[in-house]
Amino acid sequence: MTDFSTILKSIFTGENPKKPRAIENKRQDAGKGVSMNIPPAFRDFLKIQGNVFGSLVFFMLLGAILFPFIVLLHRVFPYTGWWIPVLVDFAAQCCLFWLLRKVKFTVWSVIGAIFITLTVTSLVHKYTFRDLYYDYRGFVFNISNEKKSLIDVFTQKPFPRYRDFLKASHFTPEVRQYSLKAATKNFPKQQKGDEWQYVQYFSIFKEVNAHWQYVSDPAHRDYIAPASESMETLCGDCDDYSVLMAACITSIGGTVRLVRTPSHVYPELKIESKEDFAKVKKLIRNKLFKKEVAKKTIYYHTDGYGDIWINLDYTAKYPGGKFLYDDIISVLEIP
Repeated sequence: MTDFSTILKSIFTGENPKKPRAIENKRQDAGKGVSMNIPPAFRDFLKIQGNVFGSLVFFMLLGAILFPFIVLLHRVFPYTGWWIPVLVDFAAQCCLFWLLRKVKFTVWSVIGAIFITLTVTSLVHKYTFRDLYYDYRGFVFNISNEKKSLIDVFTQKPFPRYRDFLKASHFTPEVRQYSLKAATKNFPKQQKGDEWQYVQYFSIFKEVNAHWQYVSDPAHRDYIAPASESMETLCGDCDDYSVLMAACITSIGGTVRLVRTPSHVYPELKIESKEDFAKVKKLIRNKLFKKEVAKKTIYYHTDGYGDIWINLDYTAKYPGGKFLYDDIISVLEIP
């Protein structure tokens, strides 16, 4: 009868437990000439532990690869919750695991080659593990946006240097603390109204916009400063301003996208509904930026999904100020 350890070994290695085992010779210590007798049961236990660990790692890698599949299935079955996509994905993951374990040497060779390649490209600063993370994160974020068609997800023109912008606007505790102070510093009376969230977003805009000083990048280099760096100096070019504004507002719950024109980048704030937009316009015009707006126009964009995005460029002294340039090359929504 096949013992339990042999069954476990067959599960994780794909070996047939009915085949006769080869006779294993005793290992000897070449240096001391002393034979080392390892009990067969303990040797089998160590092998099983190694196989279990490798299998768990491989199973987790399959889960990461197939996770976007769960998100896509959820878009197909939106009214069933997550349980159907998760079950289907888990079944697919188990099937792949069962099939690929038969060629585990080839699979691990490919994984090793990818790991070595990423290590080399990271050392020469071409494509790092962090770049892979942001590509994966951005892809999942895009396909999870149910308003965005899958055709757009796979065919839209990429935002130039999008990885650098995502890295620079990455959430940190320092940026969060700065955002909390900036969000509550201005307009204290309006902070208690129904539109308190937008009031806090515009408080951040006022704080950053009022103190921002334009400083050019180094010669022959397009430098994108992290938000944690720009919040200390409140200086930089349009890239740095846009990153700081996006990082601050998203850290307190807002949704921001970056808009690229042929020679400029600026941030836009998403207004959640048309009803909110009517309230926001009154809020800007009649309460928060009454002197700055006067009789001027509130500028905004409406995308292909009907979402409203209001201009927060540093060239405007109030939210919804006039666009510096009208030609849009691409947009990048900050997760």
